[in-house]
Amino acid sequence: MTYTLVTLFLVGTTLLFWLYKMMCNCFCRSFCAWKDQKSGSLITKEATILSIKTIKEGRKPLLELLVVFENLSGFPIHRNVRVWDSKPFLSRFQTDDKISIALNKSRRPKDPVYLAVGTCDVSLFLLLACSIKIMVYVTGCYLLVGEALNRIWDAPDRFECAFSTSEIPEIFMILLAVVLLLHFLLKKIGWMETGLTRSQKWDLLYYGKGTSATIKECKDTGTKIRGGHVLHVTYVFEDERGHLFEGSDKKIVGALEKISLTEMDRLEIMYLPNNPFVSKLTENLETPDMSKFISALFLVVVFVFSAVVIGLFSHVVFAPTAVP
Repeated sequence: MTYTLVTLFLVGTTLLFWLYKMMCNCFCRSFCAWKDQKSGSLITKEATILSIKTIKEGRKPLLELLVVFENLSGFPIHRNVRVWDSKPFLSRFQTDDKISIALNKSRRPKDPVYLAVGTCDVSLFLLLACSIKIMVYVTGCYLLVGEALNRIWDAPDRFECAFSTSEIPEIFMILLAVVLLLHFLLKKIGWMETGLTRSQKWDLLYYGKGTSATIKECKDTGTKIRGGHVLHVTYVFEDERGHLFEGSDKKIVGALEKISLTEMDRLEIMYLPNNPFVSKLTENLETPDMSKFISALFLVVVFVFSAVVIGLFSHVVFAPTAVP
């Protein structure tokens, strides 16, 4: 029964993984903001709209607002906020207008900025729709696994032989190899960051203060991203108390900018007031985060392999030749 148990374990893991993702997607989004508002983790800020970009047209267009506001240390930062404009005829979002945004500190190291719309209530309709969706999924899984277990119980030797020639374990090995390869490639080009790095960037952006730094040393790493050269820059700056500190970061530049960089050039950086040894270039902190794109990419890969695994399992169990 070795192959049968291994196959059932892999199939069960796949089904439980997607159940977990569905529950997070449904209930966490509904309750997290409400819970954080009750616990006082939400901080309201006034932001100024610098520019507006329409992502999707329609009766309720999706807008991307570039806003500037003061972080938790009083330093102005720029962030992009996406909103669904449910009442475009009111022209509520205009350049140079003031809007209220909320910072959710409990979302660290994820993006904590969103449009503040007053008291957050849990939608009963959304809660009901999510519950029905999960109930349908659980019912389908129960019928699939239950019928499969009945058939396997009636003819264990036949299914042991069938699963021994199945490609399901190989599919999981290929999935593992693909995930590791994607992780290696994304980390090589600088798109994959560790949890510690993301947390430090979050602290710098929302708790840090800005200042100008003098370039001390500049080295070409030999790596190119989007046609630009990646340089490793070492810089020196003064904190608010006048003490000198040294930091380093990567900077993407074009060929002409690479030639013009000298030790007299100054760069805008942000540092933590309570730990000035932690600092980064401001341009790297305000660059749009790639974590959402990377997460979506990994989910697509896992979904494709999950569909193949469930399809192969169903074919082995429910094929006409598999009926005892």
